Amino acid sequence: MPAAVGFLIHLTGHADAIVWQASHAQAVETARNSGKLILLLAGRDTCGNCQYMKNTVCETPSVRSVIDANYVCWFCPVDSSTEWYAYASGLGTFTLPLMCVIDPGDPSRYLDRSTGTQSASVFEDRLRSHLPTAAVAVTITRTTSSRLSWATESQLQFRVQRSEDLIHWNFVGGIVLGDGSPAEFEDSFTANPCFYRVMGFR
Repeated sequence: MPAAVGFLIHLTGHADAIVWQASHAQAVETARNSGKLILLLAGRDTCGNCQYMKNTVCETPSVRSVIDANYVCWFCPVDSSTEWYAYASGLGTFTLPLMCVIDPGDPSRYLDRSTGTQSASVFEDRLRSHLPTAAVAVTITRTTSSRLSWATESQLQFRVQRSEDLIHWNFVGGIVLGDGSPAEFEDSFTANPCFYRVMGFR
């Protein structure tokens, strides 16, 4: 049944800094297991722009609340890792940091990217633009496979999440682009029963 999605935002201060994953594999696994998106920051510890985005903008209370609830953060050092190369393809020379929002259901690509610095308000709006705007929770009794179908809306993208307990949600499959026609997702996961929700976002 259709249901509104709420995001709990804590306005209190944070005693601890954001935990930044150290590798692509860690970030993808953590994001998939928590039902969150990935926020990549590729840069240097000695770069003023990078430190500003990492330690000032990302730690701004309004931005930090969005990150804590919806993102897994990954810091990739540009001088000692090549894992950021795929996300910089086609940029040529650019100003650090490189920052990308990545869907762990399709982690070889980015949802968006930017370089250089942004204000906290602009960055917060950017992060919020990738959050789900609607959800449908469907209970499926398992046989050998299960098929989920739903009506898509134009201008929206959709992700499917799966849960066995309605508490822990994992991404399954990649992004489905909405064009107003029905969409289907077939899964061969063997747990029974299993729950799905389809998350639409702009």
